[in-house]
Amino acid sequence: MRKKKPPEHVNHERWLVSYADFITLLFAFFTTMYAISTVDAQKMGRMVLSMRASFDSPMFPPGSDTLSLSSGQGAASVVSGDVIENIGTPKEKAMREYSVTTLKELKANFAPGAGAKREIVALGKIRKSVESLVRDKKMEGKVNTRMEGRGLVISLGEGGFFDSGSDQLKPEGRALLDSLAESLLAAENQIRVEGHTDNVPIHNARFPSNWELSTARATSIVSYLVGRYGFSPEKLSAAGYGEFRPIAPNDTPEGRARNRRVDIVVLNSSVARNEPR
Repeated sequence: MRKKKPPEHVNHERWLVSYADFITLLFAFFTTMYAISTVDAQKMGRMVLSMRASFDSPMFPPGSDTLSLSSGQGAASVVSGDVIENIGTPKEKAMREYSVTTLKELKANFAPGAGAKREIVALGKIRKSVESLVRDKKMEGKVNTRMEGRGLVISLGEGGFFDSGSDQLKPEGRALLDSLAESLLAAENQIRVEGHTDNVPIHNARFPSNWELSTARATSIVSYLVGRYGFSPEKLSAAGYGEFRPIAPNDTPEGRARNRRVDIVVLNSSVARNEPR
């Protein structure tokens, strides 16, 4: 007679295997969530920018250090510093309205955050509008724009707006300001108008020095914007720097001509917060 096989022992601890798998998955999940929540935004932005530079060649034309944001499927969405917005989002489409600009312009002194992203978009739209007017009105050489850490600078050359040694706007200068006023009215930012001269001394009955001339020219433009277009006086300020903030050497006629200018500065909010109240 064959001996009966004893019944197999039932393992009551098999549930530990499934439980251990479940705990491992939970650990991996929460570790991943923590890693995502503490990502370094600037490093992530640089990584995305580098990847886009590799795959989307229109961003970086050969031999150029500029970033094209104006057209093409490879147009980038640049936010504060190096942070890059997600592809295909509405904010990216808004950023594509930006004109071509250097990375240094965008990275300079804009505090990180959603507010900075919106502000860069807004200043970029104003700049694009002004540049379009400059082309349409044949104002090349009379009006130039650039982005700085403090905001958007619209530089008005003396030749298009004032006679030498005068603070009275020429008829041509008023027409040019009329063209720019609509774009400036769209800005919600504080605006500072800054007068500059070359280093050639001036001394007449009206202006004892370049300080007075530069300040009077800035004030003349502020008064025109307030009186003709109803700009809020609280939104505007005027400053005169004489010859002491040159953008070109004063040892050539061309350099002195560049220094004789009035800059309309659309201040970013981080700079405007430090303005007197």
